[in-house]
Amino acid sequence: MKHKTFILLGRIVPKKNSRMIFVRGGRIVNIPSKKYQEWHKLASDQLIYQGSLQIKIKVVVGIDIIFYFPDDRKKDMSNAAESIMDLLVDCKVIKDDCWQVVNSLTLYAMRIDRKNPRAEVTIRYA
Repeated sequence: MKHKTFILLGRIVPKKNSRMIFVRGGRIVNIPSKKYQEWHKLASDQLIYQGSLQIKIKVVVGIDIIFYFPDDRKKDMSNAAESIMDLLVDCKVIKDDCWQVVNSLTLYAMRIDRKNPRAEVTIRYA
């Protein structure tokens, strides 16, 4: 089995929180917050730098995400994981984040690392 591990530095910004809602052309538009958009751009650059975009994974055996948080504030790990999964799909590292493609997803909260908060993502694939 093959695997690829990469690190996303900094605080993971949840896509779900603080969405911006406004009206454009008579339609309601709901987009992620500016903070999320900035994080997404920085995280995409980190994936490119680490060579993650060179692999195109069609069937994932599992994804493990290890979080090192910057402080001990309450956080919803599933929201942070959703941001990472959406990033992997948007950057075309994985085809989709549905269960047919990603067979398992494991989240770990390791400890507080005030100097180097991050998420370490390992993708195991056939």
